[in-house]
Amino acid sequence: MPEHVEEALRAYLSERKASDLKQPLFASTSNNNAGKRLTTRSISGIVKHAFISAGFNSPKLTAHSTRHTAATLSLLNGATLQQTQELLRHKNMQTTEIYAHNIDASKNPASSQVDKAIFS
Repeated sequence: MPEHVEEALRAYLSERKASDLKQPLFASTSNNNAGKRLTTRSISGIVKHAFISAGFNSPKLTAHSTRHTAATLSLLNGATLQQTQELLRHKNMQTTEIYAHNIDASKNPASSQVDKAIFS
């Protein structure tokens, strides 16, 4: 974990006054689930809201697409398939290899058409 991320997490946990390591890292503040772990649905909603707030309102931009982007950027910036597999916690290397194939496909001129479809 990069040092600046660790520092931000420590500041967040200090502000939240979280002392028990068994507490969730990111806790819900909703009336029904206050203090409990965020659900995948809640995380998806938070990420979607962040995209919309940043001016990107596309159904193709999701919490999972950020994971996909992290994998792709990892490989494009020199990480090995094994390092990327560990980052994503994939059990099977074949799952991670999908991202490498997507990078090869992105060199295809049609990729600009995909970019237009998402961001236009």
